[in-house]
Amino acid sequence: MAMNAVQDRSKVLGPGVILGTVGMSAYFLPVTKDRFVRNAFAIQKELTEEKIDKFTKTAEQITKNNLKTENKIFLHENGVAESIDAIGQKCLDLRKSITDSVAVQALKKGFEDNFLAYKKSEAMMDNIASSAFKRIRWTNFGWGIGIGFLIGSALGAGVSNSGGQK
Repeated sequence: MAMNAVQDRSKVLGPGVILGTVGMSAYFLPVTKDRFVRNAFAIQKELTEEKIDKFTKTAEQITKNNLKTENKIFLHENGVAESIDAIGQKCLDLRKSITDSVAVQALKKGFEDNFLAYKKSEAMMDNIASSAFKRIRWTNFGWGIGIGFLIGSALGAGVSNSGGQK
């Protein structure tokens, strides 16, 4: 009885694993411009929000008169004075860059205009474009494995159920 259950399970899992492996090839599906622009903007938005958080923490340190060296370097790299007003203005500008419809459209237009160059050569990509392509491909990979495994398992279950009945 237990041996029969193990054999049935292997008849179901075997095709699932095989089609899941075949599904891995979804990693190489072409990347569309719209999907690239959406992912690139999402990454840009995440990076901007992280930068705003770091500015906020730096402002908190300034109010406590305990500004750390790494935060001084961060402010200097971003061209911001060590004052609450300057940090507040920079945060407003950053927030506007990801929420203002005109700024967002300009950013997305830049991604669209450079899409073909990015697609042709990885050397042309910046960090955001590279991350967007990588995110899309790994999402395809995960979905390919999952869908392939589910279809294979369903087919295997169908074969094992119909093969056992005579």
